[in-house]
Amino acid sequence: MNWWNRLWRRKQMEQQLEKELRFHLDQYAADLIARGSDPEDARSQARITFGGSEQVKEDCRDARGTRWLEDLWRDFAYALRMLQQKPGFAAVALITLALGTGVTTVMFTVFESVLLKPLPYPEPDKLVAVHGHSETWNAALYGEQNVAYLDFRDCRRESRSLDLAGWVFNTGTLSEPGEPEHVDEFEASANLFSVLRVPLFRGRNFSPEEDRPGGARVAILGYSLWHRRFSGNRAVLGMGVVLDGNRYTVIGIAPEGLRLEGDEADVYTPMAQDTARYMLNRGPHPVGVIARLRPHATLAQAQTELSVIGHRLAAQYPDTNKDRTFVAQRLRPAVGNVRSTLWLLLGAVGLVLLIACVNVASLLLARAVSREREFGVRAALGAPRSRLIRQCLTESGVLGILGGVLGVLIAAVGIRPFVRLWPGSLPRAEEVAIDWRVLVFTITVSLLSGFLFGLAPALRAPIRDLEQKLRAGARTIAASSRRLHADLSCPRLPLRSCC
Repeated sequence: MNWWNRLWRRKQMEQQLEKELRFHLDQYAADLIARGSDPEDARSQARITFGGSEQVKEDCRDARGTRWLEDLWRDFAYALRMLQQKPGFAAVALITLALGTGVTTVMFTVFESVLLKPLPYPEPDKLVAVHGHSETWNAALYGEQNVAYLDFRDCRRESRSLDLAGWVFNTGTLSEPGEPEHVDEFEASANLFSVLRVPLFRGRNFSPEEDRPGGARVAILGYSLWHRRFSGNRAVLGMGVVLDGNRYTVIGIAPEGLRLEGDEADVYTPMAQDTARYMLNRGPHPVGVIARLRPHATLAQAQTELSVIGHRLAAQYPDTNKDRTFVAQRLRPAVGNVRSTLWLLLGAVGLVLLIACVNVASLLLARAVSREREFGVRAALGAPRSRLIRQCLTESGVLGILGGVLGVLIAAVGIRPFVRLWPGSLPRAEEVAIDWRVLVFTITVSLLSGFLFGLAPALRAPIRDLEQKLRAGARTIAASSRRLHADLSCPRLPLRSCC
């Protein structure tokens, strides 16, 4: 029988243990009676021979292997009873912990969603960003460089370890159907959605024949624009729209929430159809490039390959590509300069939680002073110091868990107002939500904080000077009894009438 069955059938096993112990006592007593012993003496001798029944039961319980879990459950139930007996203390401690844990949970939710949450694409660890690089460019100040369109085409054709896709950010005026509207346009390569491995919400991708000069004018609508301007009408596929005076046929609808470098496009059009001069010159660098590692390819191999391509183009086109090459980096969310701010705020709320733990620890220490006689009695009855410490830590752990649950509720209510009140623009704000990572963090923080503020009272659990503590408690009880007796036996009368 495994430990779970032993724990689940504990009541039945206790009954069986009681019957078996009584059977052995009765059997031994019957043997003594058969030998001529007095029945009362036989039963007494049997109890002496077998030892204390409770001690035997404790030994049998230890042999089951579930004693620690049963004791933990008893400690947990006792901790709840102690909180019910002191509702004022419980309310103050729980409110303090809930506020500290709630603020910390809110801040970690934002931190995790903005900086730690994986990108919303399949196998995001395989995605890389490709940038232009030159020694004279200050990337820390100006950001990473994009790539010239002709350089992008050369890299895509010659790379053996990367599937490259590109896009150019543009703006335009959508004039039909409906009123004219200024929209954000992404001119994208035909393989952009396949490299990201995100299926369109409706319709199909661009074909290679459409992604070239003179190809059929087709467009993919952004999900938000489709919802806002076309009221989510699925019959929009095949409809004509006019963008900057050119008529495009709608062939698809992008998936909801798709963003590139933090921006959501209103309209996607084939990139190669743009024959502007800046697209046919290696001097300007308008193309953002994203790539996916091919099977069995590594980032180091991709970087070596791009360096070779970059040096070849620098030698071939010295006027525009001198001292210029390409770098491949793991694709990371575009968070701007908010990273340091989030780290600072997370540290600040961590300090707030620490202050809350110190305050609760002070409350528990004050409460432990009033419980010295209780601990003294338990120690005098045989409870080891480890048992008393475990009881204290269980009580603080219960406080921590309950405070954590209340903190999660506070965070669930306060997370959206916190995001809305963020000064400026918060990157990935639409992705900020409480998920399983946040819950694991909150549970861990609650347990650690419970251990932290419960450690000081636990270490104060008495094991020495038990006699003095018990006598002090007895004197307190005796004094209280005498006062109560005096109040009952001698009512408050005028002094001359008192006996």
